[in-house]
Amino acid sequence: MRIVLASTLMPKNSTGITHSFVFDEVSRLLPFGIEVHVVRTLIDKQNSSSYNIHFHELDHKIDPAIIPFFIRHLTSFPLGFYLTPRSLYRLYNYGLRYGLKIAKTAKQWKADLIHAHFAYPEGMAALLAKNETTKPLVVTLHGFDILTDPSIGYGIRLDSPYNAIVKKVLHEADAIITASTATYKEALKVKTKKARLHLIPNGVDTTRFNASLNSDIIRKRYDLKKKFVVLAVRPHIPKNGLRYLIRAIPIVKKKIHDVVFIIGGYGPLRQFHEALARKLKVSSNTIFVGSIKQEELPFYYAACDVSVIPSVIEAFGLVTIESMSCGKPVIGSRVGGILDIIEDGVNGFLVNPRDPEAIAEKIIFLAEHPNLTTEMGKNARMIVEKKFDINKRVEKMIKVYHKIARV
Repeated sequence: MRIVLASTLMPKNSTGITHSFVFDEVSRLLPFGIEVHVVRTLIDKQNSSSYNIHFHELDHKIDPAIIPFFIRHLTSFPLGFYLTPRSLYRLYNYGLRYGLKIAKTAKQWKADLIHAHFAYPEGMAALLAKNETTKPLVVTLHGFDILTDPSIGYGIRLDSPYNAIVKKVLHEADAIITASTATYKEALKVKTKKARLHLIPNGVDTTRFNASLNSDIIRKRYDLKKKFVVLAVRPHIPKNGLRYLIRAIPIVKKKIHDVVFIIGGYGPLRQFHEALARKLKVSSNTIFVGSIKQEELPFYYAACDVSVIPSVIEAFGLVTIESMSCGKPVIGSRVGGILDIIEDGVNGFLVNPRDPEAIAEKIIFLAEHPNLTTEMGKNARMIVEKKFDINKRVEKMIKVYHKIARV
């Protein structure tokens, strides 16, 4: 089987910070005899290969074929796309140029199907390619492309033209993969045909993320000997709710003196969060480590006692199962995909979103009950092995491929 995969930012190896989860899946398709051609919007060396995955990138040249391509698909876009310079720019780059490249790649390599990660922009471009080539289309939903939260401006579907595109993509895709009950239900709400929906949980590499990793690597780096370590690996953006974790720190500090909070990640709110820590006088208990290299990430989980996911909205929460795979209990918000992963009181705790007091209460409880913390960590690892092994996800994806491609 040969597939063309649309992923604008998929890296060429597992060390890329952005969209490395796509690489982790794609690299596991190869042993099953699946040839993969990835089409990205990055400008890079054309037709290069990495790990036996073929990469095809856009270039600076204007392809004359784009004009007739545009005319053929003129009615595929909502009117709103033609009304603003920003929409026109995205229409040209992420719709027409990208869609034409996907279509040409699919034709050149005689692909059996097209698989888009995210309904927008990849799904939009891949749908044009489907209509151009008649190849079946698989779309994987990830969160921002399907879920919305107006209170924090989260979700592409808050903008009506983009909402129309997402609906069109989901209506016309041959198969849609969702990772959680939350995204599955939301896809149903936009009148997606149930028979085309497949709930396949995200997975983690249980070998790379495991409970026997050396915790001293990170603990020595930050002088964390005999400290109770709380970890949050999240980009500094509104949906991840890091401000509520930071507001929990002074409450925890009153009870647990030898506590350290490690907050990893990048994003526009980092300075705000650091200023909040200073305002609350908890800077001495908080370490902002910035972006964490993928090869080091498992060792950060190994070094912590508990991982916290204080999200306001969450499609799945890959960091949840990464933490669990390393044998750590997780405190997570009672939202979205986290509800599919955390069994309250078994492998961690569920708390209401935006509730610093509840977060603090559970951290204090785990710090005061080390034996229970260890037991929950063991439960976490067992649950991951049973339900969230990435190899099981890939096997289910391949079944979807064969079903719609009839290969």
